[in-house]
Amino acid sequence: MAKLRRFGGTPVAEGVRLEVGKYTVFAVRNANKDISVRMRREPRVLLRTLMRIPLLRGAVRMLRDIHRFFDGLSESSELEPQQVVRGTGVERSIAKLLGVHPQRIAAWIDAILLLLIAAVCMYAAPLGAEAFLLNYANLTRAAVNGVVCAVRIFGFLLAIGFGCHLRIFRRMLMYRCAINRATNCYERRGALTLENAMEYPNCTRRSEAAFLICVMIVSMILFSWIRTDGVLLTLAARLAILLGVAAVLNEPFSALEAAELNWATRILRAPIDLIQHMTTLEPHSQVMEVALCAFRAALGEIDEEVTDN
Repeated sequence: MAKLRRFGGTPVAEGVRLEVGKYTVFAVRNANKDISVRMRREPRVLLRTLMRIPLLRGAVRMLRDIHRFFDGLSESSELEPQQVVRGTGVERSIAKLLGVHPQRIAAWIDAILLLLIAAVCMYAAPLGAEAFLLNYANLTRAAVNGVVCAVRIFGFLLAIGFGCHLRIFRRMLMYRCAINRATNCYERRGALTLENAMEYPNCTRRSEAAFLICVMIVSMILFSWIRTDGVLLTLAARLAILLGVAAVLNEPFSALEAAELNWATRILRAPIDLIQHMTTLEPHSQVMEVALCAFRAALGEIDEEVTDN
């Protein structure tokens, strides 16, 4: 029986980015509604070496996942993804005035809305809670910090929930779900067909989005207890906390991702699966086709390399 390969998938603009072995595959639904595929060969020797070092591999994983997302957006834009968001009447009027597609205006509006939601949920609400507690509640400073931290974490999750319903981000969540279903289909040795892949669940054993969100939540708890003076020192301290949390959290996180599923691991995995449900949406058949095309391209290249060797 052929050995299963490990895929690393990231949604991009109207498509997916897959890493498997030495290859990075991009599949994008283009303006002609065809699927454009681009493949890069990348040895990644240094990355594989760093990912074998305990603790360090957690920080590397976080930076790698962030790089995958922005690399995917950059590369997919060169494949001219289709513009599916038609925009409202006002957005179409602004787009016509500026000579751009309405989707670009919609994307800017969604980005501004997301920033405003994040500012309210993660900055204004915690500040308001802190001011109220200090003035009207007879609590210690440590207790106030704890409540404010809880408000900020709740605001962070609320901002993610709101962001997932914005038009541009909804498309990417569909591609995230398509990647997960194709991954489950492949890992369970199912046929990589549209009808078959659509039957598989939205959650996978490994979730980079869940890992990054968990790193942020734990880091925010530490941010509330570790205070520094000066902007540069605060930024440096928070970056160090993020990398440290990723390094430590990755060890139990990876062990849980690799563990056999039973009642105990299902309970421990519940937060991970909940985050995956938050960050995926039911994909259309055309979205699923793009993910399957990327998987077939990657597997075909690997099979060809094995045959040549």
